[in-house]
Amino acid sequence: MLKNNTIAIPAEMLTSWQTTVDLIAKVAKVPASLIMKLHTHELEVFVANNNTNSPFAAGMKDSLGHGLYCESVIVQQTKLHVENALEDPKWCTNPALAVGMMSYYGLPLNWPDGEPFGTICMLDIKANSYSGDLMMLMECFRRCIEGNLEMLAQKEKLAQANLHLETSIAQRTFELEKLNSDLMQEIDSRIAAEKLLDIQQRFDSVTGLPKFNQLEKVFNKLIAKNELTSISIIHFSITNLKRIQDGFGYDISDKVRNTVVQKLQLFTNNSTYLAIFSETTFCIIIPTKKQQYANKMAVFCSRLCQQFSQDIYVDELSLSITTAMGVAFYPNDGSGFMDLSRKSSAALSNCEMGNNNSYKFFNPKMESELSSRIKMESLLRAALQRDELSLHYQPFVNTQSQSVVGAEVLIRWHNPILGQVSPVDFIEIAEHSGQIIEIGYFVLRSALKQLAYWREIYNQDFYLAINLSPVQLKDSYLVDKIVNLLELYKIPGHLLEIELTENALIHDAAYAQEVLSKLHRKGIRLSLDDFGTGYSSLSYLQYYPFNSIKIDRSFIHNLETSEQSRQLVNTIIAMANNLQLSLVAEGVENQFQADFVAKQGANIWQGYYLGKPVDANAFAQQYLIPSMTPLF
Repeated sequence: MLKNNTIAIPAEMLTSWQTTVDLIAKVAKVPASLIMKLHTHELEVFVANNNTNSPFAAGMKDSLGHGLYCESVIVQQTKLHVENALEDPKWCTNPALAVGMMSYYGLPLNWPDGEPFGTICMLDIKANSYSGDLMMLMECFRRCIEGNLEMLAQKEKLAQANLHLETSIAQRTFELEKLNSDLMQEIDSRIAAEKLLDIQQRFDSVTGLPKFNQLEKVFNKLIAKNELTSISIIHFSITNLKRIQDGFGYDISDKVRNTVVQKLQLFTNNSTYLAIFSETTFCIIIPTKKQQYANKMAVFCSRLCQQFSQDIYVDELSLSITTAMGVAFYPNDGSGFMDLSRKSSAALSNCEMGNNNSYKFFNPKMESELSSRIKMESLLRAALQRDELSLHYQPFVNTQSQSVVGAEVLIRWHNPILGQVSPVDFIEIAEHSGQIIEIGYFVLRSALKQLAYWREIYNQDFYLAINLSPVQLKDSYLVDKIVNLLELYKIPGHLLEIELTENALIHDAAYAQEVLSKLHRKGIRLSLDDFGTGYSSLSYLQYYPFNSIKIDRSFIHNLETSEQSRQLVNTIIAMANNLQLSLVAEGVENQFQADFVAKQGANIWQGYYLGKPVDANAFAQQYLIPSMTPLF
């Protein structure tokens, strides 16, 4: 017999309980937080959080005896944590799954004499491990509610005592003091809960670092000290954390963040302040004397770059991370913290994100450049939908037959606001924003469709060369999409050539080799562009399955005036011939250059002397008519 559960709960106490479950649902970010009440044969949803997404409402009841979470908590008189009922044989048929609740955490609620009242619990529609902080918060609220129950029980005892004249005035005084003590305990519990919430608002739960909003007070205190004349604001970013997260999961990426924090803390002292700005970025405040502050920061940033140039180890994984830093100085760059933080972030955005461990100091030009880049990025996002992108084709001419054997595909962008935008300007922005993936597929799809049309109309087999950026090479769907497009347009693999620069190969050689080997096995031609300008061009010819190389135009440009250029070109052509690689001389602008490279054994001419990039219609008119005679 549940004698205590007949005691009525006052309206003001119900309001307090309602606030409690609403707060739990908000802090825990779950759809349902409940106080359940036990009856003889059933459980009742006594208080439910106000959430339209919750399937529970006050007054709902369910009979006992068929595997309810809360019934188990009451019977066992201990907490119950079900992280994922679908994967737990004991709970995989639990009735809560019928309304989408996959996870559960609950605690028993008892009257002061040990009689069960019910439970306090929270449920989620997804698997949830519920953090230690949330469990502590639930325990605080459990004690508050049981304190309320004890107060009600004591009041009921007093009422019964008065009713039967079994209690003296002294006893009633004692009970009132006890009630006052219970009330004070409830207040203390609420204060403890509020402090926990305050900690969560001020500190990051993964790294334990202060959050960014705490730094402005620190900055204002520092500038109030007369002896300090310069303060450095540094934004430090892990630029490849998203890729690590995608490849290894959230747990590993969180451990990477913690490892980075530990390394950063090695460079801090009592006068240096470190906080978290976002998931990938940290903010550092360093007060310094005015003398040589820029030089000191350059040394500091260089040391950080060196520190993060080495792989880090997480769960026996060796991971390479890339970082970037932006720095702004008080008072040179501004007087307010938020203004300086914005400028430090602008300097961070101007770093070369593709390079390992770089840093930049803010200068006023960065703001205008960043504004222009943001504007261009915004316009570029709509360029495909507005049909502003187009393809041009520059011919490849065989040095022996002097006829067109192929063409390089070049993208062009004409925007109504910006006019004709150079690929040099917008390709880099597309790479940084990730839009290069979508633009790259537009180029591949449009070029291969055009090639299929030309093959059908003119009955000529010639190849197209398409440039691939480093970002595209990292796309896991790249090979499949290229192969699917070739099959769709019925184009043999050897009529497509993929051009890559050294930048596309330098960061992850093993992955690049895997991708290029797959393309090579499909019969797709591979070309190393700008040969001779990088540090490792020769080694790439040994490591990757290239079919051809392109001599950089800078060597061709100086052929008439530089004996050294002539010797270099002659050596590169001879090497290509020995390795049985096709060689393209790009940037041919006059007859002397054309004759020289042809005599030395180059296979293909490319340059304005042979033909400028033109649109598809002009290219067909100039080069693809069946009766076309040699260009020379």
